[in-house]
Amino acid sequence: MHSRQFGFLKLNAPEQTKRKALVVRAIKYLERMLVQAQSEKQRRKADSTKLNSEESKDDEEDNGISIDPKTYCKLGHFHLLLEDYTKAMSAYQKFYSLKGDYWKDASFLYGQGLVYFHFNAFQ
Repeated sequence: MHSRQFGFLKLNAPEQTKRKALVVRAIKYLERMLVQAQSEKQRRKADSTKLNSEESKDDEEDNGISIDPKTYCKLGHFHLLLEDYTKAMSAYQKFYSLKGDYWKDASFLYGQGLVYFHFNAFQ
């Protein structure tokens, strides 16, 4: 599922309750994963202040937690399908800030365009 199904996939319709529940579970899973990664980064940052600065640099390179920017894009798509435009915008903006070549991702551009259209932010 992605943003190109927006408008065609009506998750608020009674016959789509199972699909909507699946999307809500996917959102909860992705958000939980992002929170865990963020708390792990903060924990490592706190631990690194206790260690020598050279040792902490080596540890971060070896054990750094990296979240794929596409995770934020997918999260934006799911929020868009649920018509939660503010959360979709937030996820798309995070993808935009993390991904250097965001303009090459057609589904991101389409999803963000739909959100901009919703907020009448065309400029």
